[in-house]
Amino acid sequence: MTPFFLTSLFIFGTLFGSFASVLIWRIRSGEGGIATGRSHCPKCRHTLGTLDLFPIFSYVFLRGKCRFCKEKISPIYPLLEFTTGLLFMLSGYALIDQTLLFSGSYTEMMKLGFFLIVAFVTIVFVFYDILFMEIPDEVLISANILLFILLFIASIGIHIPLFDHFLPFDNDILNIPLINASLGAFGIFAFFYIQIFASKGKWMGGGDLRIALFMGLVAGAKIAALGLLLAYFAGSIIGIIILLFNRNRNTEVPFGPYLALWLYVSLFWYTPIMEWYTKLFTF
Repeated sequence: MTPFFLTSLFIFGTLFGSFASVLIWRIRSGEGGIATGRSHCPKCRHTLGTLDLFPIFSYVFLRGKCRFCKEKISPIYPLLEFTTGLLFMLSGYALIDQTLLFSGSYTEMMKLGFFLIVAFVTIVFVFYDILFMEIPDEVLISANILLFILLFIASIGIHIPLFDHFLPFDNDILNIPLINASLGAFGIFAFFYIQIFASKGKWMGGGDLRIALFMGLVAGAKIAALGLLLAYFAGSIIGIIILLFNRNRNTEVPFGPYLALWLYVSLFWYTPIMEWYTKLFTF
């Protein structure tokens, strides 16, 4: 059952990845009709048919060129589709109890839907940041508001299983979902804001503040904190490598992908990472 489930999630994810590419380009261009408009080639504007819209397959089948104008199709499209499929698959594998899901558990169904939506939002802001060095407020602010509302509902006594993955504190008050999430969200927000203020916006941009809130609201304080630590560690190593091969110190590197990658690493493998860290420094 597991291979079928994971394969289905991957295929489902590639379809959403295809939609994410449309959403990204239409947010950027200001073009309407995100939900109802027909997809078209950005070069010749020809309306695309079914053969042109199969995720990954169409790119390979058409040899990376538009079927009508023969202009090259950016490889970012199949990469985005593949990444979305992979993230959907890993989310189902690591965060969902498949036994409960296939036994008809509404709780696991809700959790699966929640984590797939979170994955979709993550893909949109990561690739938008990669392409344009900006964060799409239309997506991330809406997601943060919705997360805050859900956390508030879960904190007034209405059980919503979407935040059961939050790691607990010893203090019961800190374990209230909204407070747990706010510690992570506003803690990282303050950390980023101090850097933006100190560097006058040279070290990172205001969009990273929205990602900070998203990290805490999705993962809770402890997992978000680990994700931040790993992102800075990995970012420092890559930054050193860039400086070794590129002497231009003004080279801009999008930080959103680092934050998203290590947030998910922390979500999937928090316990093994912390066990490894503890053993590493236990003498």
